[in-house]
Amino acid sequence: MIRVSVLVVALSLLSLTAETRAASGDRISNGRPRTIAVADVRPGMTGYGLTVFEGTHPDRFPIVVIGVLHNFLPLQDIILIRSDDPRLVHAGIVAGMSGSPIFISGPDGDRLMGALSYGWHFAKDPIAGVTPIANMLAELDRPVRGREHTPAFEAAADRPASDRLARAGAPPRFGDHPLPPLPLDGASSTLARAAVPLSVAGFSASSLEELTRALGPYHITPMAAGGAARPGADGPARFEPGGSISVELVRGDMSMQGVGTVTWVDGDKVLAFGHPMFGLGEVYLPVATAEVHTVMASLSSSFKMASPLVEAGTLVQDRQSCIAADMGHRSDMIPIHVRVSSPGGPDRDFHAEVVRHRFLTPLLASTVIANAAQEAASDVADATITVHTALDVRGYKELDLMDQAFAPDGLSPKVFAAATGVKAIGDLLFNPFSPVNLDRIEVQVDVDYKPDVAEITDASLRSDEIAAGTRPSLQVTLRPYNGAEYTQSIPLDIPRSLAGQMLKIEVAAGNLVKPDMAAPENVLGVMDNLRKSYPARSIVVTVETPDEDLTLRGSVVTDLPGSIADTLRPGASTRRGEAFKRSQRIVLATSSVIAGKQTLQVAVKDALR
Repeated sequence: MIRVSVLVVALSLLSLTAETRAASGDRISNGRPRTIAVADVRPGMTGYGLTVFEGTHPDRFPIVVIGVLHNFLPLQDIILIRSDDPRLVHAGIVAGMSGSPIFISGPDGDRLMGALSYGWHFAKDPIAGVTPIANMLAELDRPVRGREHTPAFEAAADRPASDRLARAGAPPRFGDHPLPPLPLDGASSTLARAAVPLSVAGFSASSLEELTRALGPYHITPMAAGGAARPGADGPARFEPGGSISVELVRGDMSMQGVGTVTWVDGDKVLAFGHPMFGLGEVYLPVATAEVHTVMASLSSSFKMASPLVEAGTLVQDRQSCIAADMGHRSDMIPIHVRVSSPGGPDRDFHAEVVRHRFLTPLLASTVIANAAQEAASDVADATITVHTALDVRGYKELDLMDQAFAPDGLSPKVFAAATGVKAIGDLLFNPFSPVNLDRIEVQVDVDYKPDVAEITDASLRSDEIAAGTRPSLQVTLRPYNGAEYTQSIPLDIPRSLAGQMLKIEVAAGNLVKPDMAAPENVLGVMDNLRKSYPARSIVVTVETPDEDLTLRGSVVTDLPGSIADTLRPGASTRRGEAFKRSQRIVLATSSVIAGKQTLQVAVKDALR
């Protein structure tokens, strides 16, 4: 009986110990570290963190717990710590330390508390916020839908086109803010996400300025503080806690990657950062191991100078508490080839790859294209520019687009901001019908350093009243750069049916005029509409009448009687049918790039009066 009682007591004690461990967040399995729950964290507890200060191997730095900020984020506490490590006393919390695992030391061993992830700008003391490990581990159990189901918008066959268009939103443009803002304040008085240093290589100062404006709200700081990945680079092929992790956005002749620290490794599953990168949710971006060259101390924000080494997996989650990667998968990227031809020198070729993501690809691709062109033809001088863009869209005929422009300051970013070929990347990826795969982007830029441009300065008729059934001549005055003005005569056809109406006549450079087209009904329609444009080396005269035509189910319907148009016109909530002013278009080819536009209004009188 005594032996039985002792056995019962022993089993009870073992059970109680197991329950206590579970309550405190301890986990022991497959060599993973034990953890400590926030409820068990007390001010004054000591321990250490792991991060790479130089090279590829993590170093320790001591920490002491200050306290806990409960519900700092939705359903997430933040643990405050301080470090007296001389490196951090000198540099402060360093951008690139995000994800550094923080351990609490005790008589029963070390327990993982979480990931260093938050700090203050311009802080004098190395004080940081730690994301609890429990919040990060929850992401390991999040179901993954799979890449084919991850577009921000997913079309349904039975959903009306108008609804799809409304849900899709506007495509991002070069230089615009590509992502919804994160609700985190970066002011110096607010605890904010530790910045992710976006190490870039091969980019000019102007390209860095564009990226800084676009990515600043995400506490992602583009900086020329690293190098590109080297083919066959020697380095670790797998991640380890405290080691560096690089999220690659661009690679090749130009490189761009966000650098942070690994918190947890369980088989092929990796947790890092302790906060989001962009907050994109499920996402598929390549990740690589990285080498830290040094820590650059700064009064505003110190940072790690790092370069990627070996591709080691795929980022699959970008969430509030962390990013999560899978070392068992790889993500392909979109290849970009830019060739720049300019007089007096050989052609320059640039090869790069950008990530596949509807929000990120347009911004990154346009930055790569503009940067390559500016690097190859950097003269700030009068230039006539032709940009040929070929987009290889999987399952469709290649989309070829051409832009021409005159720029008094050479190949500036605004040239590519207006290029239809660059805009088409966003239009395709943001189409409201089905996901689109871009397999390749080819860009040919031809630069001629001469001002081959003429501006439209005036447009007039002999009278502000013209007769129906006649062919009056429109006089268009053009002023070439550094040349004398001249007049181009363009005859207009004024049908008798326009008698008694007021006409609006617009004379404009071809690239400023949008052709009449119906809202597309599918991806093919989107691509067909992108092909419709007028060249910059043309004058387009638009004669607009008060009458209306209609777009209906992807087609333009003209010359409908008013009663029939009213019957066919759908409700205002759909874009399948839209009314637009009936117009006559006259296109006159020119030898020079045309700039500017002029408008006038005339009354049409009956020829018999």
